[in-house]
Amino acid sequence: MSESEAATNLISAGNLPTPNWHATHEEAQGQLTRMSEALGAGDWKGVDRGARWIFEVLRVHNEAEERELFPLLEEIGAESLHQRLHEDHRQMWDLNLQLLAEINDGQVRAPRSLTLLGQRLVDLIREHIETEEHLMLPLLKGKTLYWSDDETQDGYLILEKKLIAPETWSFIVQAPQVARGRKPGQFFMVAPFPESERIPLTLAGGDARRGYIHFIMQEVGATTQAMGKLSAGDRLYAVAGPMGTPTELVEEGTIVLMAGGYGSAAILPAAEELHAKGRRVITILGGRSRERVLLADELGKASAELIITTDDGTLGRQGLVTDALKDIIAREKVAQVVAVGPLPMMRAVSDLTKPHGIFTLVSLNALMVDGTGMCGGCRVSVGGQTKFACFDGPDFDGHQVDFNMLRMRQDWYKQEEKDICDPSECKIGRVAATGPVDYSQYLNEPVTELDWQNLDLGAIKPSQKMKIPRQEMACQPPELRVCNFDEVSLGLSPEQAKLEAARCIMCKHPACIEGCPVSINIPAFLQQIVNDDPQAAARVIKESSSLGSVCGRVCPQEKQCEIKCVVGIKGLPVSIGRLERFASDSMLGSQELPPVEAATGKKVAVIGAGPAGLTVAGELIKKGHQVTVYDALHKPGGVMLYGIPEFRLPNKIVDQEVDTLRRLGVKFVMNTLVGRSMTLEDLRQENDAIFMGTGAGLPKMMGIPGEEFKGVYTANEFLTRINLMRADLFPEYSTPVTIGKNVIIVGAGNTAMDASRAARRMGAEKVTVVYRRTINESTARKEELEHAMEEGVEFKFLTTPVQLHGNEKGWMTHAECAVMELGEPGPDGRRSPKMTDERIMIPCETLVVALGFDVNPLLAMTEKGLRTLKGGVVVVDNETGETSLPGVFAGGDVITGGATVILAMGQGRRAAAAIHKRLLGEAQAVV
Repeated sequence: MSESEAATNLISAGNLPTPNWHATHEEAQGQLTRMSEALGAGDWKGVDRGARWIFEVLRVHNEAEERELFPLLEEIGAESLHQRLHEDHRQMWDLNLQLLAEINDGQVRAPRSLTLLGQRLVDLIREHIETEEHLMLPLLKGKTLYWSDDETQDGYLILEKKLIAPETWSFIVQAPQVARGRKPGQFFMVAPFPESERIPLTLAGGDARRGYIHFIMQEVGATTQAMGKLSAGDRLYAVAGPMGTPTELVEEGTIVLMAGGYGSAAILPAAEELHAKGRRVITILGGRSRERVLLADELGKASAELIITTDDGTLGRQGLVTDALKDIIAREKVAQVVAVGPLPMMRAVSDLTKPHGIFTLVSLNALMVDGTGMCGGCRVSVGGQTKFACFDGPDFDGHQVDFNMLRMRQDWYKQEEKDICDPSECKIGRVAATGPVDYSQYLNEPVTELDWQNLDLGAIKPSQKMKIPRQEMACQPPELRVCNFDEVSLGLSPEQAKLEAARCIMCKHPACIEGCPVSINIPAFLQQIVNDDPQAAARVIKESSSLGSVCGRVCPQEKQCEIKCVVGIKGLPVSIGRLERFASDSMLGSQELPPVEAATGKKVAVIGAGPAGLTVAGELIKKGHQVTVYDALHKPGGVMLYGIPEFRLPNKIVDQEVDTLRRLGVKFVMNTLVGRSMTLEDLRQENDAIFMGTGAGLPKMMGIPGEEFKGVYTANEFLTRINLMRADLFPEYSTPVTIGKNVIIVGAGNTAMDASRAARRMGAEKVTVVYRRTINESTARKEELEHAMEEGVEFKFLTTPVQLHGNEKGWMTHAECAVMELGEPGPDGRRSPKMTDERIMIPCETLVVALGFDVNPLLAMTEKGLRTLKGGVVVVDNETGETSLPGVFAGGDVITGGATVILAMGQGRRAAAAIHKRLLGEAQAVV
């Protein structure tokens, strides 16, 4: 067996995850001992097993070191060590291939010389590992390839931009996280300006050490046209990635890579990787004319054969790429075809290869908002199943793809991109302009028969307190609020707040604290409000909650602290949530910071900038630990930003809470999808503890015919477009959302109420909530149901869609619904719905599916040691929140499925306490 044959036979092992440095070194020592014993005994099959382990595992480990650790050696100036270790790797490779080439089914020609060669390899690896363990790894402790947002807070620098074809640009951009994690076939999301939408673009290459990426962009819509006007030296607002699953390449045989137009960028990384492995690659490039054929020189260098076709014959052969593919199939066996380009081209290639049984991948760059699987907007049909292009793809089996559905969905926003809608056809909602409003005119006066202004409210008897009526919080009038996205609830006035807080009878054993998931000392902060010191009340709240202004608005206090309130036994409970909001708001914008303990030197990584993650960050930074938060979106806040509308939770409040964490010292690394940009294991290598607060963002679909029609949204996509990407301000902000005259919301939880009320504000004439149960089984807060009804939202209970109908242009027109009836109550007390034979048709141009969310399985997929249950929820210790991976904790929706903000915060506090205890114990042990 030759060296090249040995490499070809084993090259498939190259797609292993980044190893744990120490663990692989320990495993190597055991393998080397067994290999040395086999050499001494003349057991060549045993030697062969050891050599194959070196090739399949240790080689991949070494490649990861060169990619992730060796650049750090250069940065600190350890050039001789870097060179020595690099030479060791090359020598290991050569010796190991020689050994493999000489062993044939347990037989060798020159046992003595081969024994010496094998022992030389064993000794080399042992010395190499010793050097890395005792010199390299200690030297690099605390060093990292990860960049915080300090380097990108002003944007992502365009290093080079040049025109390579009409309306087609080549960009080189500083984006270190994307450059470090990219693999063939992956893409990234870019928002060039704060007001622009996030769009997916394919990665053509990059340099992990220098931190730049290379991509090709064609001007096809408003966002890319705006990018075309940028120059080198300008900055892109957000660059997130890498996203998607790397291209699946077969292990042996000829691979044909095909591209049309800027699809060349997508196949270039695969061609270069295959070429480096000695694989046979044939590349076919197509274009309308010479200037439309891209990256031909680069692909030619990485291919055994390059074929170019143009429609007009100005370059290469005249004709279609499929003509060239037919010739190749006729002359030689093809193991795989990868086609990237216009939909008609990918469809034609798939139709051609199907009769021949050639495995064919096509890249589906569908509509996307976030690129993480959260919005569900990029759904495609593959083999009759709904898949998300950003998560399950972008590459799919071309023989299974429903190209008709894809073509229909991809022109969804074509008209809106041009922003020249015919008023009779345009489906973009417009919010009515109202101008500034003085909301103080709507505030309520305090209500009580007591002469409260001349009383010491803190000293009055409980019997007097019970006579104070619950103070009603003012709201915008319904006719006004449906025309704006300003906060509906206007809060309690200072006088109302003082009276309402005085209703608390200060129980000796306050059950309300037990009902609070974060255990706020409720009587203590209420007393400070009675004392006319709301900021002192806010400080009490901050001892337990980093997000008081948020929780005071969106948490279901009526099911938690208020339901435990003793005052509520004979009357209405104290409005604890509204008072929490009142007190916490008094500190918004304050530069005052809570005390921070002495630095411990311990590092904690928090994955996810939602309520659980931010809570952990706030708790641990105050304990003196270093905290870095990673998130895939461009702004911290998680569901509080993308999922909850401004009329319920203004974004500026979340921003101010996050700003406090920044000033405390929390670092944020945004636009970074852990599991793609880096692995969980990568973070474990660099931190003393990890917290996973990744939420439950994978939307559930109905699974009925017609969900592919344009106008059908998941609640996540619908609300993210409006809340985070500001579709309510389109076209000032460039992310659109389609709103028909008739809108249906499926579901009756808080998310459904948010979507229904947002649709009313976006101009829908009729919004109907359909729910298969009754209002009694609805999980929405009573206040949200009431607000929706006041704003004109209609409800059809005991109704569920069974099929969606549309027109010849692919737009939804009607929802066919089944009338339901309720059966007997189940174990949870809820009555199960049963479908009757009765059907009704409801006119509908826009439908929003708000049926809950599953946990995104990305981290569990990339970290096999992470134990999960059905639905992807992560298993944790009930007392500490620790997962099956030591030192990795989790909380929030990732361990419960979709739940409340305050529950996520409570779990975050629990995990933070356990992490602190763990880190403090380690620190004391070291001392």
